[in-house]
Amino acid sequence: MEPVPMVLPLAVIVLSSLLHCTAAAAAAGTPPRFNSIFSFGNSYADTGNFVRQCAGLPAVAFNHSPYGETFFRRPTGRPSDGRLIIDFIAEALELPLVAPFLSRQPQDLSHGANFAIVGGTALDVGFFLRHNAASVPPFRSSLRAQIGWFRRLRRSLCNSTAAAAGCGERLVARSLFVVGELGSNDYGYFLAGGKSLQEAKSLVPEVVKAICRGVERLVEEGARYVVVSGTLPAGCLPMALAKYGAAGNATAAEHEYDHRTGCLRRLNGLAQYHNWMLREAVAHMRAKYPAAKLVYADFYRPVARLVRRPTSFGFSEGPLRACCGGGGPYNYSPEAACGSPGATVCGDPSAYVHWDGIHLTEAAYKYIANGWLNGLYAYPSILDLAQ
Repeated sequence: MEPVPMVLPLAVIVLSSLLHCTAAAAAAGTPPRFNSIFSFGNSYADTGNFVRQCAGLPAVAFNHSPYGETFFRRPTGRPSDGRLIIDFIAEALELPLVAPFLSRQPQDLSHGANFAIVGGTALDVGFFLRHNAASVPPFRSSLRAQIGWFRRLRRSLCNSTAAAAGCGERLVARSLFVVGELGSNDYGYFLAGGKSLQEAKSLVPEVVKAICRGVERLVEEGARYVVVSGTLPAGCLPMALAKYGAAGNATAAEHEYDHRTGCLRRLNGLAQYHNWMLREAVAHMRAKYPAAKLVYADFYRPVARLVRRPTSFGFSEGPLRACCGGGGPYNYSPEAACGSPGATVCGDPSAYVHWDGIHLTEAAYKYIANGWLNGLYAYPSILDLAQ
């Protein structure tokens, strides 16, 4: 099922707020580069769309304790104990946290919107139906669908009689667009459908092409500042280790593990191949769209570094164990997922890299976000764009 596009009865109010923000800053003589953020992606960036999409359905773990306990002191729909990378970016740019598109609160969208949703993919549902019918996304949440939601929001803001001519251009000209991690779910659906890792690897060019098509659509919509995230080392996720490693797969051999980290080498190789292709594609798009500023944000290196040397960055617990989960060597069990009655939660999430076996802790996200902001893990840095 596809999320129903929200109706914005207060479109004039939202648009007026966006334009007033720009005008007031310009009058002060120091206009900020960005007055809004538009975010796309999957669960690594979802600030509440999934729980709203699934409202009325059986319990969604992300909407229950202990999710959100660290910063918000309550569940917000974020799949973590606290803030995500997109939250830290908003804070650094002195903007409000980016509201989920499906919040149905138009006043929350005066500084942008978040279209990222749990289960989001680069490829459309149709691709999986054609190639992998055994495992498909449960609803239309691909990057193309998310950009469709953005276009509807933009039209609803600009079609009011109070909207001045050219409002669409002004809406995006001073906005930061963040295309978060995409690809991990695409490969995950393929593997869950019985495909081999080699078959999943053959999917990489199609996934990268879909991400690039999405970025180009945004640039053609007027976006001038776009951050494009790579994928993280999937072979280090507690969920992957429990499912594909020796604990869940009797055929897993010792040579399949990285002896330095304990991560699964072939899954990490898939992520590295994806990132290599995506970096090259972003470089090509920079040349194609010289008026746009495109940032490649590395998601792999910071996580790999945290896993390899956790104590150097303040993470005192095992880097491959989840803080919240259902036991086992990696504290991950699908039968007792975080937020369910059978799961337990650690006393100090900031000592862990991994939160629930799939997603990271707020502390880990903060480290990654800082690297994107200051240029350690992004080129150019997001803060350079904001100057």
